[in-house]
Amino acid sequence: MIATVGLLGILALSVAASNTLVETASAQIARQFDKHPLIMMGEWHRNVQQHVFLRELVRDPAFICRVDDIVVEFGNARLQNVADAYISGENVAEAELQAIWRETDVMFAWNAPMYRQFYETVREVNAEHICPHPVRVVLGDPPIDWSKVETKKDFGAFSDRDGFFAGAVEREVLARNHHALLIAGELHALRKMPEGEKDAPLESTVVQLIERKHPGVLFTVTLVTTEAAAQTLKMGPPPSFRVIRGSELEHADFGPIAPAWTATPVVVNGKHDWKLDPAKSWPPMGEVVDGILYLGGDQTKLFPSPTIYLEPAYQQQLRRRAAIIKEYNGQDFLPTLDDLVKEAQQAGKKSGAGE
Repeated sequence: MIATVGLLGILALSVAASNTLVETASAQIARQFDKHPLIMMGEWHRNVQQHVFLRELVRDPAFICRVDDIVVEFGNARLQNVADAYISGENVAEAELQAIWRETDVMFAWNAPMYRQFYETVREVNAEHICPHPVRVVLGDPPIDWSKVETKKDFGAFSDRDGFFAGAVEREVLARNHHALLIAGELHALRKMPEGEKDAPLESTVVQLIERKHPGVLFTVTLVTTEAAAQTLKMGPPPSFRVIRGSELEHADFGPIAPAWTATPVVVNGKHDWKLDPAKSWPPMGEVVDGILYLGGDQTKLFPSPTIYLEPAYQQQLRRRAAIIKEYNGQDFLPTLDDLVKEAQQAGKKSGAGE
């Protein structure tokens, strides 16, 4: 497991120390609202550096006060009333709050601490009245009720995550003439997919779905993930931002900053993991995204304590969900869950031995 809360603090201090640069990048991104009511940030799941920046962006009045809503992938829309209550400052029971991210279609990712921290940050922004209006968080994952899902057919009814997210933007943002920040995994935020790949998704991305009905409303941003790519793309010192359109980057190769395309189950050092491989050929960068953001290229990820998977009821739920998901699409998350449980049990034994 990588990173600690201490690392988060160090990174936050680093961002604060270069406050002028953060404001410059934030201001450049905020300026895109002049022409587009929607700005979408492609998120690299669990990336510490990006989430430090996102929280700073949300705290920046020059950016956040131009935002009415933040639509996020890491929340079950069935629990929108819980999110509304929490973000507005009401007391919410811990189990209800955790359910927002634990009850989605996604098995493990949203348990990482930065997702809870994001909700906390927006709650703080509203409590401090940083803007003349409250900022709402709209939950963009399908409203699945796992207690009622028994079969792969039941699960399949909630499998179109891009379609639901785009629909939420349509209903909760565009229909109300609002401006919004959209946050979802990198692949959801791309305008075009790789060319000639046999594993190309059948469904359209969030960006494609929104722009099909509302051309030009959306400005999408992706991360420059390595120092080498930043040098090639002539990025400034981090955090730095560049608009693609009208620059030489329109015809640049998107491949060096593209997200992984395929994930193959592997075992590394006795633990189950995923081998990530890139696509062979991407369209030019100008056809895929509108802006690129360089934060320094730190790829550190933050994971939760595995002890959460020792909670009997939660573990039982995850095992049942994993079996349904495997039946639906062949992905088997049970080995990963078993690894996490084993890790937590071993940590508990070591802790007990040290007392």
